[in-house]
Amino acid sequence: MTTKVNILIDGGFFWQCFKKVNKRNPQPADVVKTVTDVMSLVQAKTNGETNDILFRVFYYDCRPFGGEIKDPQGKAINYSTSQGYTMKNKYLDTLRSMDKVALRLGELSFTGWKQDIYSRQMKPDFKQKSVDMKFGLDMATMATKRTVDKIVLIAGDSDFIAPIKFARKEGLLVYLYPMGNPIKQTLRGHCDYVLNK
Repeated sequence: MTTKVNILIDGGFFWQCFKKVNKRNPQPADVVKTVTDVMSLVQAKTNGETNDILFRVFYYDCRPFGGEIKDPQGKAINYSTSQGYTMKNKYLDTLRSMDKVALRLGELSFTGWKQDIYSRQMKPDFKQKSVDMKFGLDMATMATKRTVDKIVLIAGDSDFIAPIKFARKEGLLVYLYPMGNPIKQTLRGHCDYVLNK
């Protein structure tokens, strides 16, 4: 039996986990390799009972902040001129152009300055908007329309429990790939499978 699989990637989670292990920023090719590895892990869980095929990859993230703000001393900082701004936009644009990839973007907003607990220096505080909501709505749509049979979450946020529960009630199998990170039991308890290398 052939089953269709969607992979949903929390871009912020993926970026941090990849950078922590590899000591560099991820490239679009690293996303492709991760997707390929995950599909192999899904196939291994079924013990050959089903032929799992990748239907689509959903990548959730925000464009980098490109506005101008003033630091606590009143000095203007223009984020659109930074190397990181250009690099992250190129990364996201490349993902958008790839086969079977849907880029789902929220917004990144500056909320003020906060003190870093380690360095004691003031750092800008940015918050994502709409990313988790789009993640949850897409899961609900996949479940109600039954466009796929399985979904794999590359994420670690317990905020996804509600849409996970809904998807399972509608008959989808839900896999979690935490990229080697420890996961909360509350999240683990609502997933059918946890994938580990």
